Amino acid sequence: MIPATEEPSSLRLPVRAVTLVPIQPIDPAALDEISEALRLRRVKVHRRSPILRPRHSYDARRRQLKADALLQRVAEVPERPVLGITNADCYAGGLNFVFGIAQLHGGTAVVSLARLRTGADKSTFTARAMKEIFHELGHAVGLKHCEHRGCVMRFSDSLADTDAKGEELCASCSRRVPSYFQRALP
Repeated sequence: MIPATEEPSSLRLPVRAVTLVPIQPIDPAALDEISEALRLRRVKVHRRSPILRPRHSYDARRRQLKADALLQRVAEVPERPVLGITNADCYAGGLNFVFGIAQLHGGTAVVSLARLRTGADKSTFTARAMKEIFHELGHAVGLKHCEHRGCVMRFSDSLADTDAKGEELCASCSRRVPSYFQRALP
């Protein structure tokens, strides 16, 4: 949540503009909530029409989507930074699940909302989604994981980790973001 005394424009976020690409399955209401939450944080949002997940992205044995296949599909969108959003549960490599995945320095990221809803009311879900979105967009603009406890770039492998970290970049990570991504696009 944004403290009442702080102007949203002073938030240390990895981007000031993003293209959202819904990936089926997606809950339109959740997408509206996320778009509005980003706008409230002074991130300009351009929403594209929903896309279908690639056929080869579904692992029937695991009943999950391959996050890297979704990332490849989203990378086909020419705008940068671009963020794919899905309700599907995702995994990557040898991990049981991922909240998201990004192409380091590639301007491309994907976030799965599936596990972020677990035990969450609307406010908690939105806070989790913002943290994971900003985390993956941080990777997309070139940031690596951070050890600072409050930094959004701190690694999360559980909901407790996501809930414990902040929504913003620490001062050190904020200084590393290329200035192109820090300004809002026209």
